[in-house]
Amino acid sequence: MSRLDPPINISEHVRHSTRYVGRSLRRREDRRPLTGRARYVADLQLAGMVEAVVVRSTEAHARIVSIDTSEARALDGVVAVFTAADLAEVASFPDYIDYIGPVRQRPLAEDRVRYVGAPYAVVVAADRYVAEDAAALVAVGTVFEPLPAVADIDQALAAGAPKLHDDWADNRSVDIGAERPEITEAFRRADHTFAETFTSQRQTGLPIETRGVVADPSDGVLTVWSSTQSPHMVRSTIALMLGVPEPQVRVVLPTVGGGFGTKTHIYPEDIVVPWAARLLDRPVRWIEDRMENLVASVHARDQRHNVEVAYDDDGTIRAVRCTSILDLGSGEIFMPGTAPVFVTNACITGGYDFPLMQTRTVAVVTNKTPAGAYRGFGIPEGALVMERVIDRVARLTGTDRVGLRRRMLLRPEQLPHVMHGGGRLDSGSHAESFERALEMAEASLARIREQYADDPDIRVGVGYSNYVEPTSPTYHLTTGHWAGYDASTIRVDPDGSVRVAAGLSSIGQGAETIAAQLAADALGVAADDVTVVLGDTERSPYGLGSWGSRGAMMLTGSVLMASNRLLDKARAIAAHMLEAADEDVVVSDGAFHVVGSEQPSVSWSEVATAAWIRTVDLPPGTEAGLETSGYYDPPYLEHELDASGKINAAASWSNGSHVGIVSVRLSTGEVKIEDYVVVHDCGTVINPQLVDGQIHGGVAQGIAGAMYEHFQYDTETAHPLFASFMDYLVPTSAEVPRLRLDHFESPSPDQPLGVKGCGEGGTIGPPAVVTGAVSDALAEWGVDLTTCPVTPVSVRAALRAAQSRPAAEGEQP
Repeated sequence: MSRLDPPINISEHVRHSTRYVGRSLRRREDRRPLTGRARYVADLQLAGMVEAVVVRSTEAHARIVSIDTSEARALDGVVAVFTAADLAEVASFPDYIDYIGPVRQRPLAEDRVRYVGAPYAVVVAADRYVAEDAAALVAVGTVFEPLPAVADIDQALAAGAPKLHDDWADNRSVDIGAERPEITEAFRRADHTFAETFTSQRQTGLPIETRGVVADPSDGVLTVWSSTQSPHMVRSTIALMLGVPEPQVRVVLPTVGGGFGTKTHIYPEDIVVPWAARLLDRPVRWIEDRMENLVASVHARDQRHNVEVAYDDDGTIRAVRCTSILDLGSGEIFMPGTAPVFVTNACITGGYDFPLMQTRTVAVVTNKTPAGAYRGFGIPEGALVMERVIDRVARLTGTDRVGLRRRMLLRPEQLPHVMHGGGRLDSGSHAESFERALEMAEASLARIREQYADDPDIRVGVGYSNYVEPTSPTYHLTTGHWAGYDASTIRVDPDGSVRVAAGLSSIGQGAETIAAQLAADALGVAADDVTVVLGDTERSPYGLGSWGSRGAMMLTGSVLMASNRLLDKARAIAAHMLEAADEDVVVSDGAFHVVGSEQPSVSWSEVATAAWIRTVDLPPGTEAGLETSGYYDPPYLEHELDASGKINAAASWSNGSHVGIVSVRLSTGEVKIEDYVVVHDCGTVINPQLVDGQIHGGVAQGIAGAMYEHFQYDTETAHPLFASFMDYLVPTSAEVPRLRLDHFESPSPDQPLGVKGCGEGGTIGPPAVVTGAVSDALAEWGVDLTTCPVTPVSVRAALRAAQSRPAAEGEQP
């Protein structure tokens, strides 16, 4: 599709008594899990199936001296034990990106392990119990030679640090950034400067359903059921690494109990289990347990930002320099985990008109679990930095925090606006959303302050976040291989029912419901007459799956593209049957007729019967069949950096404003979110209920990161200090406040129906909001939080630190 082409919209030849787009249709995918009929990977039972257990390293960094598998092999019920030597003919995971350090990852560790949880052997047995016992025997029979560990960013960057990858110059996987003369000049002219470090902690997506893989080599086709977000990419990678023709691999996505980015990656188990099934010529199943999930599924966030700010007496921020450093863990994951820190720096200015931003992007390897994708994909980390910088400047200059944000926020007349990194904000409600959020929070802020006015142990504060959310991004920067299109195939069967098969995956976001709404509107049929097929490489066209808030836009573009093509053919058939001109025929409520007269008419069933069965009724020269595909590649989406290093890496950009009000108990450090407001803008809303659900769930995960979840490691050994939910604090419904939500709709002028994405916006705001609100509550002591999570311990520590230094002017002693 050319950039000059108009967006793909519903054909003008479709008439509706009721439109489905814009309505809260009930989620059709919910009945199965709610009634216990959903089938997850762990529910699969195949004849002759055996169970696999992965043996994982207990060392953070060590050489594998030897692995004695003899006792495990001798155990009754054990089918096989495999180590890296057995997989010698299996290819390494590809290193497609040439500007990051190549890790040359093998499916199983060969001579060296680089994190606790690294897989180095697999046991296959008749049942899981035997396999677990055998895996324990393999672990006992393994001899490691410990190596010096690299436990954090500082150790990774230290001179003479132990190198994780011998052929690298140091532990930097990425180090990209250049001086901008205009930034240097702005610092020279500024009245004041300061430097600060901001930190986002290590956490993970933590889906309720852990990962799982079942592989069956029957009938000449290797069928793989995987709890993944991208079935076609898994199929391509399995075929590549095992040397199997791609048509002989089928990947099926059962019901998925959450993805959140952790399931976008292709893990060793996705390769080893199919390989073992082929070798043993029988079905093999592997299900990740929760401890494995905590140490072996990708972690995320874990960024440190060294920031310098130049500002004037009136609060004007002249320029910012930011070096963002990502702790990549060992780096042994496909796709690489480097992309989120690039997104952090690309989106750091949020919805503010702030071109004078200079960023440097660094990623280092350490002896931790590999880092990768998590909902928000680097944007919450950048929002935390920007909002805290604004608050700091406001405090230092005595400028009103809200007023400073009003001065900086983009206004409609400034759109489209190109951000410092090249992102093209095509539309939005940046200033308007903030004003609406302030309006919604005003009354509750006054009420909460009055409620605690007489309690000397409670302080109340408010925090803000104004962000942008890149939606439908390119995958080329993340994978070095795939790009950014997706596909749908539409078929009308002889009875008039419609089948939509799409390359997207259903991971709980309502993709099945949205696809049905779009096709029903595009073809003028009832939504109940639309069947949707997702997540099966045999039955769906090649697509890139569900991630990056891309589902709504990609389904809209591809479904409408295919529907309009199919409708053109159907109208021609109907016109022939009605003895009318093609251009005079419209469709409404499932029937074709001449515009202005509903009779005579022919139904979709009659048209489809002619196309598939009674082909003698087709117009001369018309092909049989009523099926077509649409491959939607969004305009303005770029996949490679330009000469200046900029890129518009997203097809469109949603925006939002969060306002949170907290109370802080001084004696204990307890923080309670008293009220939380979100105003969200994702362009045209297809299904309001689904959007609300995405925002509510996203805010809950954002609060989890702002206040609770934190993977911690021993700073000397790099051993994890967690093994279960006893050590990794997850909020429950009791800790997540009620959310008040409002919407703007600023349709994208370049995208079909004006649709943008909405999957990650809720997650972006809470870290900035909570740190800002707690800092505001404790401003009389000069507390200014720079790190997440905000816990009672960290609050009390900040108060003690503030009380131990001399009071500045205006602060409480």
